[in-house]
Amino acid sequence: MEIENNIFTIEGNPNHEFISEQIEKCRNKIKNQDFDGAITNARSLLEAILVEIEKKLVKEPPKYDGHLNRLFNRVRELLNLDPSREDLSQNLKKILSGLINIVSGLAPIRNKMSDSHARELKPSKHHAVLVVNAVKTVSNFLFDTFEYQIEREFIELK
Repeated sequence: MEIENNIFTIEGNPNHEFISEQIEKCRNKIKNQDFDGAITNARSLLEAILVEIEKKLVKEPPKYDGHLNRLFNRVRELLNLDPSREDLSQNLKKILSGLINIVSGLAPIRNKMSDSHARELKPSKHHAVLVVNAVKTVSNFLFDTFEYQIEREFIELK
């Protein structure tokens, strides 16, 4: 099945360009000491990836309501990324659980340390770098998993 152009594709070919562009924006914000802006951009990147995957796999996905954890859990289920699966090794289960923890930690960090709401805490550089790198890892993993499972017909585009 052909993948149409979207944030994941150029001329129908899956690629990481969108993720790379967004991470570069985050790094530039860190370089310019806009740490709260980098955190906001990182979370927005993850939201975009999750929304796009859900749109590709669900005929009529629910309207995104801003709850990142709920969206992530829906997409995680669509991509067969449940750490309770019996066919996964214990080590992979631990890593998947870690990714779940990363995503669940993003909402409160963004709410308290970013420029998307009234900031309660001023983030330091190391906070912004941690968030950006974590989101980069999760985003690339989700994209690669999506691409892998489409290519092997484990999941279907809607």
